[in-house]
Amino acid sequence: MIGHVLKMLWQERRKYAGVLMEQMLIFVILMVSMVALFETIDKYREPGLLNTDNTMIFGYMLHGGGNGSPYDMRDVGQGMNIIIEKLKKEPFVVAITRSYGLAPYLRSDVYYDGMFADTVKVDGKSVVVIVKFADKEAQSVFQPKLEEGEWLTNNALEDGFRPAVITRQLMNKLGWSEAIGKRLYLAGRTLTIVGISPGVKQNVFSDMPTAIIIPRDEEQLSSYEECCAKIKLGYENEFHSCFSKEYKRLGLAEKAVSFCYEMSGLKRGSMFDVVFGVAMRAIPTAFLLLFAFIGTFGLFWLSSKKRKVEFALRLVVGATKQRLIGLVVTESLILSVLAALPGMIFFGFVYEWTGVNVAAIGMTLVVMIVFAVFSAWWPAYKVAQVNPVEAMREA
Repeated sequence: MIGHVLKMLWQERRKYAGVLMEQMLIFVILMVSMVALFETIDKYREPGLLNTDNTMIFGYMLHGGGNGSPYDMRDVGQGMNIIIEKLKKEPFVVAITRSYGLAPYLRSDVYYDGMFADTVKVDGKSVVVIVKFADKEAQSVFQPKLEEGEWLTNNALEDGFRPAVITRQLMNKLGWSEAIGKRLYLAGRTLTIVGISPGVKQNVFSDMPTAIIIPRDEEQLSSYEECCAKIKLGYENEFHSCFSKEYKRLGLAEKAVSFCYEMSGLKRGSMFDVVFGVAMRAIPTAFLLLFAFIGTFGLFWLSSKKRKVEFALRLVVGATKQRLIGLVVTESLILSVLAALPGMIFFGFVYEWTGVNVAAIGMTLVVMIVFAVFSAWWPAYKVAQVNPVEAMREA
């Protein structure tokens, strides 16, 4: 049947040339959109994304852009200690962590690099890393995944050194296959590695930096501190009200500006630019696909009506209605496959043959096949119901 259909398409090449060119264009545009969509989904599903569901971030910023007096910093810091202890006793609070540089979505990658970059030294090598300060409660709040080992503790280890969790990116740069128990040096301190993380993302779609996570000491408190609380679902307003009430009661508003909001909003903001870019590709592509479907549907409708006599003769000589419908649908499928070939060649030159990209082009082919079947099936079905006698009489 395929050879017969190809011969028919060649004989009617002038009629189908426009549709073929249209579908070539659609395939390329749809393929580009699918690749962007699949890459975005793959990036989102990468390890390293901290869990910020039902998480509130709260804290303060000293007046003057964070450059308040040391006395204000001390007083507000002590006040925050009181507030946090009060919040921990609330029944809707699961855990509270105090970190610096660990909480995601608070700044761009450039600012993370500028604020937290440092150098670790080990085995005669020096590697620039992003240093993140955390406490043991961060495990309950952000639920970071570990490939090996355990999370930080707030106390010194048995060897007298402080613990550290390093990322897989740092291990790769050091050329290590094992890291648990090894020591490295950072800013004059000796640290013992207790855990290995696959990575920690600073924004949803950003690359995972080479990073190290170490305990946060009290002397590292600054005018800006990341206090995050994991709360029970639906208690956002209660948490905000409790924090604001305690903050005002302690008279801290005169020395620093408070803030308290859900981290889910920060996550959506981090995703906006990338998702918006994908949507700006997908929406025009969807409209183009719709208009092309209407055009192809109309072409096969007119073509099928003009072939009413041909269909009638085929029925007379023994063809079934299902076979006639299959003939027209096969024509549409072959046309779509021919239109996809230039796009697949283009794909081979422009994109790498990764699993994500192959899945994207596979989905593009599926969409085009569905497009081809639905644009041809209904016109073929209607014409296949023709009465051979009436069709011959009209002719």
